[in-house]
Amino acid sequence: MELERLIEEAKAKLGSDLLEARGLKPLLLRVKPERVVEAASFLKQSGFTHPLSVTGVDYPERREIEVIYHVSRLEDKAIVALKVGLNRDQPSLPSLRGVWPGVHLHERETWEMLGVRFEGHPELKRFLLPDDWEEGVYPLRKDFKLKPEG
Repeated sequence: MELERLIEEAKAKLGSDLLEARGLKPLLLRVKPERVVEAASFLKQSGFTHPLSVTGVDYPERREIEVIYHVSRLEDKAIVALKVGLNRDQPSLPSLRGVWPGVHLHERETWEMLGVRFEGHPELKRFLLPDDWEEGVYPLRKDFKLKPEG
């Protein structure tokens, strides 16, 4: 399937909830949070079965955290960036483990480093930060300040 056709099918399926679609490399689809599971399922049905990463970007000036799922289609090496903007004060998104089980650790890392809660994820617990890390402090948020040692 050509990427242009994928964009047209995504527009038809998601309508006005598809906030942005560009055919650059990687292809970009930005959706509303409440449609992320449907968008991910659409991508999987379109052959995008291999999750590469889940990342996040903190935009404090917009009061937003953007979550980005990069997924690939192995047959032609096409990559899609599925983006979702979340309220920075209470960032929450349905987990996509049911669509792509391989996002398990990626979602945990994004939760731990940025504070994005992935609803339905069975194991949101620390695995990178120490057990005594202060609750509510996220090291990849732009307002994070290192404390001096000692």
